[in-house]
Amino acid sequence: MFVFVALSQVVHAGEGEQKTEKKKIVFGDGIYSRDSTWKFGGFAGITLSQVALYQWAPGGTNNFAFLLTGNAYANYKKGKIVWDNSIDAKWGMVANGLIRKKSLAQRNLQKNIDLIGLKSNFGYEVTKQLYVAAKLGFESQLTRSYDYTLTDTTNGRFRKYTVSKFAAPAVLTIGPGLTWKPKDYFSLFFSPVHGKMTFVTKDREGRDTTTVADGTYVDNYYSDVDETRFGLLRGRSFMGELGAELDLVFQKDIVKNVNLKTHLNVFSAYLNASYDTLAPVYYAAADSMGLKTISSATKHIPVVKWETDIVFKINKFLSANLSARFVYQYNAKLPSDVKDNNTGAKGPDGVSDRDKLGNPVLKFNNVQIFEQFGIGLAFKF
Repeated sequence: MFVFVALSQVVHAGEGEQKTEKKKIVFGDGIYSRDSTWKFGGFAGITLSQVALYQWAPGGTNNFAFLLTGNAYANYKKGKIVWDNSIDAKWGMVANGLIRKKSLAQRNLQKNIDLIGLKSNFGYEVTKQLYVAAKLGFESQLTRSYDYTLTDTTNGRFRKYTVSKFAAPAVLTIGPGLTWKPKDYFSLFFSPVHGKMTFVTKDREGRDTTTVADGTYVDNYYSDVDETRFGLLRGRSFMGELGAELDLVFQKDIVKNVNLKTHLNVFSAYLNASYDTLAPVYYAAADSMGLKTISSATKHIPVVKWETDIVFKINKFLSANLSARFVYQYNAKLPSDVKDNNTGAKGPDGVSDRDKLGNPVLKFNNVQIFEQFGIGLAFKF
């Protein structure tokens, strides 16, 4: 942590005169406004990793990856009123193999993380450390994410299709509740009647897939998003839910030069008329993906999101970062990489299996995990 103290001034002009002392500004543990009603802070950094091989007998693959990370907060406190605001963003790319040519870059350079989240929590103190509150949250991503498993080998071309993009999906939550805030670095919000709205630009019915003269594919996979991947019914672009939400945030320097931020969010729906209750069936008699009905009671199984960031400050500009994110949504359809139905062999990790008809093999009722550790440039304020 590095500290800069500015504009600290004491004035003595004789007996009986007032002493004035301006507030401190502390970088690294937040920036305070002059009257200390606002506190600002955050972190921004880039993490890099790289492996290069040339005529390496044991084998291996060139690798390059980078991750841009940023978070900022603006918290207000005066009298009985508190108002906490934050924004978090992560965006990264990874290249497995060579990327010196456009065709290689299209195949080997892929996005590995893309998140943006905003949160605002306004509260009025009713008793010590307990506030009547209202919370607003928004979560989406910045750029398109693609599935790279469909490969067009004609003329060495590569094929990909859109899995998600900005505002598809987008999740907006809003509702009243209670906030318990015993310390500046810890808050717990609970709402028994919280609204959750999921938006997805719906898929077009019957994706048209054709091969043109030069061997490239032309289809709607390039632009449309499959809304059923995110719990929506086929053909719907909006899903509204009413339920209970628990939201916990902890951010603090746990030891010198080590900052921990962890955020846990749990939402359980009471009402949801647009919930997707169809799940894929795998390895059926025709060796193709079919559908089966999930009990409508699954709509009440909580959606759990937990993310943790640990920043290890090495010196003024260097830091090591550990990021982890866990998501559990019962009916979210996730890529399966158990085996290739065409050959019976297990495919590469992270690459979706496809059945004999070319359909993606998906699964449900599984935990989604993201983790990354690296060293890079950082600035904490």
